[in-house]
Amino acid sequence: MRVFLAIEIPEHIREKIMELENALKVYSKYMKLTNYNNLHFTVKFLGEQNDFSLNKIKSAAKDIVSGRESFKICIKKSGIFGSLKNPRILWLGENNRRFVDLALSLNDKLSAFMAEQNRPVCHLTVGRIKRIPYEDILDVLRTCRGFLDENDLCFDVSNVYLYKSTLARSGAVYDKIEKFDMKGTV
Repeated sequence: MRVFLAIEIPEHIREKIMELENALKVYSKYMKLTNYNNLHFTVKFLGEQNDFSLNKIKSAAKDIVSGRESFKICIKKSGIFGSLKNPRILWLGENNRRFVDLALSLNDKLSAFMAEQNRPVCHLTVGRIKRIPYEDILDVLRTCRGFLDENDLCFDVSNVYLYKSTLARSGAVYDKIEKFDMKGTV
C-alpha cells in the first residue's frame, strides 16, 4: 500500500484555494490542478509499505507527533519546483520552522521505511505543470501572489494523518488510515 503522512487543510482554506484554482483554469492546458479533496501539506511520503512496516510507521509517527505542540501554518508564499524555464510543480506555503522540525524528526525515525529523503518544504501542491510558456508561468505566479495578498490563509495544526494513496486513471485517491494528535489535543 502506498502511504504518506500529511496535514489536512481545513474546509474554509480549501474553498479559498479553489477560488485561486478557478482563476488558474485559463492555464489548464499547461497544468493539472489539484483536486479539492487532495489538497494537503505532505509531511513525509513513504511509498509502498507492507502491513508489518505500516504498523511500525504508525507507532513511530504516534510517538513523534504526540510529543509535539500544535502550531500554526499561514500560507503566504507561492512558487514552483523546477526552474522558470522548466517548472514542474506550482505550490503555496510558507517558511515554517515547526513544520520542518516535525518533518525532520519523522525523516529520522522513519528512515528505514523510505528510499529517499528530500529537504522538507511546508507547501501544498496547487498544480502539476506540463510545458508552459515563460510569460504564462510569470502570469500564474503573479496571480498566486495577488491571491495570497488578498486572503488570510492561516490555520492551526493539531494532528497529522497517515494516508493511503491509490493511483487511478482519474488521478490519485487519498484515504485517511490513522490520525495522530499533537500534545494537548482533545
